[in-house]
Amino acid sequence: MRSFFFSDPRLGGHLYTSRAIVILASLLCTSLHAQDPDSERLRVLTKSAPPLRLDRVELHTAPSRTFEGISAVSLDRRGNIYILHRPVHGDPVVVLDPQGRVVRSWGAGMFTIPHGIRVDPAGNVWTVDAHTSMVYKFTAHGRKLLAISVGSVPDTTQAFCGATDVAFGPNGRVFVADGYCNARVIEFDASGRKVREWGRPGSGPGEFNVVHSIAVGPDGLLYVADRENGRLQWFDLDGKFCGEWRSGGQLYSVAFSAGGEVYVSTHPKGVPLDDEFNVLKIDPVGGRILGRVSIRAHELAVSPDGSLFPATRSGQLMVLRPRP
Repeated sequence: MRSFFFSDPRLGGHLYTSRAIVILASLLCTSLHAQDPDSERLRVLTKSAPPLRLDRVELHTAPSRTFEGISAVSLDRRGNIYILHRPVHGDPVVVLDPQGRVVRSWGAGMFTIPHGIRVDPAGNVWTVDAHTSMVYKFTAHGRKLLAISVGSVPDTTQAFCGATDVAFGPNGRVFVADGYCNARVIEFDASGRKVREWGRPGSGPGEFNVVHSIAVGPDGLLYVADRENGRLQWFDLDGKFCGEWRSGGQLYSVAFSAGGEVYVSTHPKGVPLDDEFNVLKIDPVGGRILGRVSIRAHELAVSPDGSLFPATRSGQLMVLRPRP
């Protein structure tokens, strides 16, 4: 390992070698990898990353289905694809089998701004509305099992002012990202009862500026895409801050493969959303970008075979399949 020196206030401001930093970071349950937070730094980081070996495929449904602003995609253990989009009329939730055949759909009239969709380990489907801050739990066939009103929406006149995403811990623990106007993560139990919350506006540890996406990693930690702070933060399941990885710009989503690989999507500030969006494969603790692919990904899912399903916020259902 090449040796260099730098200091960190969490370590008392003393100088440490790079080797010592790696050891200390492990002890502190945090990454001390420092990056400039601005968008130019993000551009430099992404351009230097190697391309991921993925084939870009547009998935067409049978029968043909028109999507409007795909906001999120999720998959179950059988490879069925659950799509949440924003139609003017019709069902926001559409389910496809692995070959792209439409299996079922539901949800017309239930949503104002459909935002997040996740399938829990038991195969239930959860959705999140970014305006009403309602979280719904359904069976895989669309029967509603639970409705959670996250509440405390600061300004109901704003289109986007509610919750964004949901993730699942052991023993029925449910974590909701809230989200746009609030800067917090809320834990609920399996019955929908609020257990705890953490977070506040800001840019320090455990503070957020748009909690846009969350996921529980294979290490048992909760990872949060802190969008406007351009970083990924991670916590234990009781809300203790454990680390961060800064990309700069905006960091929209976080997802894990079955093998524990970490993917995020990033975008520079101040440019159209159709430009300069990238999905990055990262090593958050080591601070490295392991690969990238240029595609818009409002939210992101990874299938059991390692294919990436970016929610393009368009009518295109795209799949990024690993090359043999």
